[in-house]
Amino acid sequence: MTAPLKLKRQSVKSKPGIDKEDLAKLKVASVLVDTPVSHLEGLYDYLIPSSLTSIATIGTKVIVEFGKKNTEGLIVGISDIDSSNREKKLIQSVSSPSGFISQQLIYHLEQVRNRFGGSFWNLLKQAVPARIIKEEKLFFKSVVDSPDLDLNNDFSRIFDHSEFSELRMDKRLRWAVNTPAGVDVYKFISELVKLRSKIGQVLLVVPDEKDILNFKEILAPVFGDQLVELGSHLAKNERYRNFLIVSSAEPAIILATRSGIFAPLSSTATVIVFSDLDNSHYELHSPGWNTRDVSLLRAQDVSLMFVSASHSLEIERLIDIGWLERKKFSSPSKRRFITNEDSSAYLSQIRIGASKGNVLVSVAEKGYGNLFLCSKCRNAANCECGGKLQIVGTGKVPRCYICYKAHNDWRCNFCGGNLPYVISKGIERLAEEIGRALPKIPLLVSSGTKQIRLMPKGNHIVLATAGSEPQDLYAAVILFDGERIVNRPFLRSEELARHTWFSNLNRSLDLAEVFISLPNKHPLTQSLLRSDSSYLVKQILKERKTAKLPPFFRMAVVTGIKKDISKFSENLKSATTYEVNGPIDIDSSNSKIIIRASLEESSKFVDMLDDVVRLQGLKGKSVFQIRLDPFDL
Repeated sequence: MTAPLKLKRQSVKSKPGIDKEDLAKLKVASVLVDTPVSHLEGLYDYLIPSSLTSIATIGTKVIVEFGKKNTEGLIVGISDIDSSNREKKLIQSVSSPSGFISQQLIYHLEQVRNRFGGSFWNLLKQAVPARIIKEEKLFFKSVVDSPDLDLNNDFSRIFDHSEFSELRMDKRLRWAVNTPAGVDVYKFISELVKLRSKIGQVLLVVPDEKDILNFKEILAPVFGDQLVELGSHLAKNERYRNFLIVSSAEPAIILATRSGIFAPLSSTATVIVFSDLDNSHYELHSPGWNTRDVSLLRAQDVSLMFVSASHSLEIERLIDIGWLERKKFSSPSKRRFITNEDSSAYLSQIRIGASKGNVLVSVAEKGYGNLFLCSKCRNAANCECGGKLQIVGTGKVPRCYICYKAHNDWRCNFCGGNLPYVISKGIERLAEEIGRALPKIPLLVSSGTKQIRLMPKGNHIVLATAGSEPQDLYAAVILFDGERIVNRPFLRSEELARHTWFSNLNRSLDLAEVFISLPNKHPLTQSLLRSDSSYLVKQILKERKTAKLPPFFRMAVVTGIKKDISKFSENLKSATTYEVNGPIDIDSSNSKIIIRASLEESSKFVDMLDDVVRLQGLKGKSVFQIRLDPFDL
């Protein structure tokens, strides 16, 4: 049974004309109606006509009359008719297969709605693909024998006997797994998938389509038709077809991007979330949930594994309180580290690495000259609109990054100088410099929309921004732009720097050359030298708690019309204990505030924000946009 929906029950009066004898035989459906007006969201009672009795079951989408329009609804309960509900409207038709939305999914979505607020129907549309009737007619339930799985012998040195036994036991696991260095991360996780598939279903949720392709190459030959993809990267018909398969046939492996976290699963299933800190795991549309928290809300049903080179602070907190068990898998390796005390040493490391294999150069930003100053007075180069000027390539004129105006005859506003001094080099500029210094070594660039998934044959230098690294193991790894990525004005800058660099360190071969563009005494450098991404994490968590930041406090960004935000901010500051920052101007019409609440106040906090939005809807006012626990502020 599902938990009661946290919604008000409403009444809908019927039109006359139903025969009294027929009326006594009808059932009453509690229908959650899809309405764009938030304050009207609730459960409404409708009569189920006798012609639909067999198919209008709990979990079925239906078409109902709401107000003067027809709209979609979801049946979440069915009861007998009595004297209090004989004056109800009839359900007009069904708009999905019978019982299409499982009670498990209804319960899960309600848990997510209670955590992130907003509309249940918005969540349902994100979790369940749009209906394609043609796919239902073609769909049939297929059963395929489970494949005979063997552990790759290459991984016997990584999994010790006790861990290997646990992975094959029918017990609920709560693991936070650190990926080992010098081992292909896709092959490593695939071995975890194979082991857990002997117990039950496995849902593997990954950041993006590139990861889907890399895992498919390994898992599809093993599982065949027992592997099914889910996610918005698929065509609409294929996405709906695969959701039907997942809902009906219980395939062994579900390989999914973000929205696949809602997939219906068997009670012995394992959910594996790969790199939960990646921003692709954060939903862009309201109410703005993330894969990590959504997976945690179904933890009572399944085993959970968070697998990453470096974990988010939310996962580290759960490890610290004992809710998750940390698993560090390591492989014996020796690497030669050089820090930025010798700033030019990376060129010799690249040369040595390229003589043995491929070289990875990790760069913070794409582009060419992303920020430059006047070489004479060091004044910043700005446009009339206030935006910074950038140089997008060799011989290119400076352009504003906001209005994109070209400054053909740029001169410094302060001293009149016309020679730029680039202080923020993009990947194109760095590629140009390395290419001049090492002209005989082939050089590749992987960034933005021009990403390289697999390295070509031969030894190459590849420059890549975070998330664009080609899948390979490298003879040298050069970690550039340390100060820039650690000190970005961004809530998660240190977490992301740690995650990016440890992910790239793990791509290095045994005896690889590693250059770190930070001083030897820097905490991140010390973490890398120790090959321990959790180094000093207890201190970081302590500092976060003192500063009232995640993962100890929940944060909401509330955006709206300036005068409404200002009034709301004043009311909050005077009537509640929440921490309020702002208002902060966004443009001439809109502003935002940032609200913090402790984890203990979480439920009350979400209800308060929902009530504000409902009240605005009732009064016909412009409704605030609210994002809870966003990736960035």
